[in-house]
Amino acid sequence: MDTRQSSLDIYAFIKIYEKDLKGAFLKKVYDLGSGKFVFQISGENKDHRFLYVDLKKGIFFLDAERPSEASSLAMMLRKQVSERRIVGIRQPNFDRIVILELSFGQELIFEMFRDGNLVLTQDGKIDFALYPREWKNRKVIKGEPYIPPSSVDPLSLGNDNLSEILSRSKGGLVQTLATRLNLGGELAEEVVFRAGLPKDSMVYDPSSMESLRNVLRECLDESTNNVAYEYESPLLLTPVMMRHIESKPREIVEFNDAMVSFLKEHSIDEEKLESSVSRRIKSMEKSIEEFQKRSERSRSQGEVMRSNLSALDKIILFIRRKANENLSLPIVMDGINITEVNTATKHFKVSIGETEFELDFRKTAGQNMNDLFQDSKTYKGKIEGAIRAIESSRKEADKKPKQKQKVRPKEWYEVYHWFRSSEGFLVISGRDAKSNEKIVKKHLKEKDLYVHADVYGAPSTIIKVDGDTVPSENTIREACAFAVSFSRAWSAGLRSGSAYWVLPSQVSKTPESGEFVSTGSWIVRGKRNYLFNLNMELEVGKEEFKGSERAIIRPAEGNWESHEGFFRITPGKTKRLDTVAELSKLLSIPKEELESVLPPGGSVIEEFKKVYS
Repeated sequence: MDTRQSSLDIYAFIKIYEKDLKGAFLKKVYDLGSGKFVFQISGENKDHRFLYVDLKKGIFFLDAERPSEASSLAMMLRKQVSERRIVGIRQPNFDRIVILELSFGQELIFEMFRDGNLVLTQDGKIDFALYPREWKNRKVIKGEPYIPPSSVDPLSLGNDNLSEILSRSKGGLVQTLATRLNLGGELAEEVVFRAGLPKDSMVYDPSSMESLRNVLRECLDESTNNVAYEYESPLLLTPVMMRHIESKPREIVEFNDAMVSFLKEHSIDEEKLESSVSRRIKSMEKSIEEFQKRSERSRSQGEVMRSNLSALDKIILFIRRKANENLSLPIVMDGINITEVNTATKHFKVSIGETEFELDFRKTAGQNMNDLFQDSKTYKGKIEGAIRAIESSRKEADKKPKQKQKVRPKEWYEVYHWFRSSEGFLVISGRDAKSNEKIVKKHLKEKDLYVHADVYGAPSTIIKVDGDTVPSENTIREACAFAVSFSRAWSAGLRSGSAYWVLPSQVSKTPESGEFVSTGSWIVRGKRNYLFNLNMELEVGKEEFKGSERAIIRPAEGNWESHEGFFRITPGKTKRLDTVAELSKLLSIPKEELESVLPPGGSVIEEFKKVYS
């Protein structure tokens, strides 16, 4: 089974839910990571819906869990597309691509093949690409016009165009429809089955083109009925009843809900799947088998022709003269059976003994023979190329794969500097002007305490008080020492400092007449409760958290029960990255964890010894 939406699934989704999307407004964008996004949309009646896009799986309506803090990518997308009206939605060339046409000439494009991509255009030119890429005939980079990867639209092909594409293909009918026309394997099989054509045929009768087109249209119309069909063997969910599958499906109303449930139930742990390299090798090994069969078939047909060139030349001349006449087949000439004549493609079929092959009556027997030998050589070349590719893939498989790092779940307060006091109170501190602004506006509540170091530009710090228990002097002193340590005093190399605490009612954004309050700054009125001679020393350690480990930092001023497993740092000249690297070794924890908790500026790990009580 494939846990990705097919082109048919995407077509059905667009047709079924186009009325819900067209005319709605994009409100917020949420970045869930790993190519997953949630777009909040608002319809004309102001009701909210959530459009879930997984660039590797597909597009659904799904109210997935959203992060409380927006990533920089989400903020950028919000700035670009929030409050834009969706004026249209389309699927170019029946590919696994969805284009949301927005007001003011913008287009939001989701490419959901291979690793996926998200592209934003303005007046047809790329303004942003999540993954900028460049190929020989296609560029997905800023400033370039957006061009879909496929230039063939199977839904608008005429009989002649379809016939030309099929006749040029060296693959079977199903394979060509699936790959060259973007139908995908299951839909291609169904179209060929309903049209009553042999799926492995490599000869295409122009008279069957109309039948193929009509059956494809029939399947597409059926896909818009908002019904899903779930099959057990093969495991498949599709908006069209697949008559070529012998087993009877379970019918489910509401295509979107069925698709979401199906993917949730049948998603497979990627680590348990075969590696892409293994799948690639198996695919190439199958291709080699097929190339060998075709090479041998073409060679043996050529050998038979070589023994009958004179007789075949006579037959070719006969067919040229009589092709437009109503011949009564089969005809036997010089022991050779003429079984079929196709005046449209200028080909005819003959059988000599047990060997049957097709000839072009515009060419001589010798030219037809040379074509067969050339085909045999071509397939041999493909075999050699596939063997080289397998050797290369096996070398790649032998390389030790990089350990995929588990993403640790993070709490809302981890976007700030934080610690828990020795009494268990959460203390949070801003990282920059924007977070200093937000930390007060969003998180400072009536029972909390506001803390600030007596240094210009120091971070706003809050002691969170959720219940009725009031923090003691111990927690207040720890919070004040923390605020001082994360101020400019640390990078200045000072060893102590002072800070104060006040009530939330004393913190205001309203300036006096003639004053200006910049972003991240606050006015504190009334009495300030100062604490002096606060040591600028921090302790760094780690703790178990939701099945993984995370770095924690706290002021050494704290009244902690134990210091075991922690390392003490003070302001110093050792570069921050060097301190991170050393602590990473000492604590056996990723550098990324430590980079997020250490104060700005240089530090010294005191004697490189653990701190014990």
